[in-house]
Amino acid sequence: MANIVSAKSLVRQPISASFVNQPVKNPVMPLISQEEINRGATAYWLTNFYDENGILQQPVSANINIDYPNTSGTRSQTVIAMIAGSSLVPWTGELDTREMAVGTIYWSISTPGTIPVSVEDGSFQLIANPANQLTF
Repeated sequence: MANIVSAKSLVRQPISASFVNQPVKNPVMPLISQEEINRGATAYWLTNFYDENGILQQPVSANINIDYPNTSGTRSQTVIAMIAGSSLVPWTGELDTREMAVGTIYWSISTPGTIPVSVEDGSFQLIANPANQLTF
């Protein structure tokens, strides 16, 4: 297999109408970036992996490493295993934000190997007003 050097990731606006945090004409349409997500929404990632020649690759597995603010005022980390795609369907991953504290969520997608290949990094703000309870 060729070395995976890049991915094209999209943090997607939540599909459920009860969690859509800004109006769009088609809520299932991927967005290039999502800067803010309301606590309680699910963040979605769609990712394709490419080699140095721009050819679509299928790694053995892929993970999203998440660093987020927790309720005790510090930060926690979690790893989300992505679900494999195919030549027509990208890899997917999702993050439930219901029990996270507001603040910056950092993420990085990587593939396995002796030296994991980090293919995409990003962040978004988890927001909530006083009526948005920590869990529901």
